[in-house]
Amino acid sequence: MKRSPKYTGYLLFSIVFLGIMAAYGLDNTLSSRPSLPQNSALPVTITPTCLDRSEIPFSEYHWLYMPSSPSELNTREYYGFLGGQLIINGVVDASDCPLNGLWPTGYANACGLEKGLDIIVELQNMYDDEILQVGMQVGVPPVMLKQLIRYESQFWPARYGIYHFGLSHLTLIGASNAIQWSPEIYNDLCQEVYNGPCPGFYYQSFPGYDNILSGQLLSMLDANCPTCEYSIDLVKAQNSIYYIGQSLMSYCRQTSQIVYNVTNQHSSFSVDYATIWKLTLLNYNAGPKCVHEALKATYDDTNTSMSWSRISGNVPEGACEEGVRYVNNITAPYYTFTP
Repeated sequence: MKRSPKYTGYLLFSIVFLGIMAAYGLDNTLSSRPSLPQNSALPVTITPTCLDRSEIPFSEYHWLYMPSSPSELNTREYYGFLGGQLIINGVVDASDCPLNGLWPTGYANACGLEKGLDIIVELQNMYDDEILQVGMQVGVPPVMLKQLIRYESQFWPARYGIYHFGLSHLTLIGASNAIQWSPEIYNDLCQEVYNGPCPGFYYQSFPGYDNILSGQLLSMLDANCPTCEYSIDLVKAQNSIYYIGQSLMSYCRQTSQIVYNVTNQHSSFSVDYATIWKLTLLNYNAGPKCVHEALKATYDDTNTSMSWSRISGNVPEGACEEGVRYVNNITAPYYTFTP
């Protein structure tokens, strides 16, 4: 798994982003090209909210727990979409099942699921080592990460349709957002595309860089491989967990900036660890405007710490409400951990 730090490029990227922050101001957070999170310019004595696990309510422990071993993330679920993909790609033979094991939707029917159950269970636990490692190294809650993958792709790491890529179903817009808020991803992609630093001081200043780097990130997430076992490149899929984790952390950085924009104070003074990650999931699914509008409506009513229950009650109707359901699904009780 690629981990080599590139300190010179990281520093240059951060300095340039800080300059752009000063030039464009905090409101740039909601534009298509957000600037570096304000939190990064605050004193190092303040722990970033995305990493502050000092106080986790017991009621949130089921999705914020840090497992001691990958085996604690083990699941055994019948996943219809995953089973269907295995049948469609010829990995599982369900030819003696009704409808050849598939519903018209492409999901495996009961017979198809039974035919592919062993592989379904193997694949849904194939990435547990990487998920826990990313949780410890990057800081993304590992249970939340696995639940997000379960919800998005049911652990099938190939492209879905035209717009969704990999285990996390990241889109082109999502990839662009992740790159802009993650020097780690930016530097890795520059190495992949240019075998060194990206040309110029800031890739957004050069037409085409955005799509080139975003396309490279999406390509690194898409593990489709018809000639491989299970029709997927398992090594590529496992390596993609790191970039999914970094992408989610980049969304958390952006979300922290949005909290700052609304409250004019460090995000840790307004929301706790559980809430910042629920807001991050809302941002990932429904976009930063939903987060901003919900926070603004909530903060207008109080100057104290804001809870998820209050914020989610102020989310605008429509797609933003769908985002709330997305968050609640991923963070709903599933695992039972012993504190």
